[in-house]
Amino acid sequence: MKKDPINSQNQLDLIEETQRTIEGAANWLLEDVSLLKAYWHDKFAYTEAWVDANWHLLTEESSELVKSLDGKEDVALLWLLNNANNNPVPLEKCSVTTTEVQAGRYICMSCGHENTHAGGALGTCEECHYGLMYYQGE
Repeated sequence: MKKDPINSQNQLDLIEETQRTIEGAANWLLEDVSLLKAYWHDKFAYTEAWVDANWHLLTEESSELVKSLDGKEDVALLWLLNNANNNPVPLEKCSVTTTEVQAGRYICMSCGHENTHAGGALGTCEECHYGLMYYQGE
């Protein structure tokens, strides 16, 4: 049997077109990868240059920034604890054992027992020995 020259030419054309498509896709992918690499190189180089230029600000003001962030974290944590636990008294108004406090009546945050305190370092609850109380008054 003889091969049909028209049919074999169509197959060769199809193979050549497929090869060109694959080569074009490979080139397109390589171009995209090189553009992506260049972008990230520029981006990181910019970031590195900014840090180099501003490093003195970071070292000079870092302690003040840390104090400011610590204060914000403390406020946020107190808000979260007060609202998540539905505390009857905000924790920032409470006193913990061994802190210097004024004389008066202190309510235990655990069992609700009323403790009398003469002033000075606050002791633990007389009933449950919990160490967090709030000032009720004199």
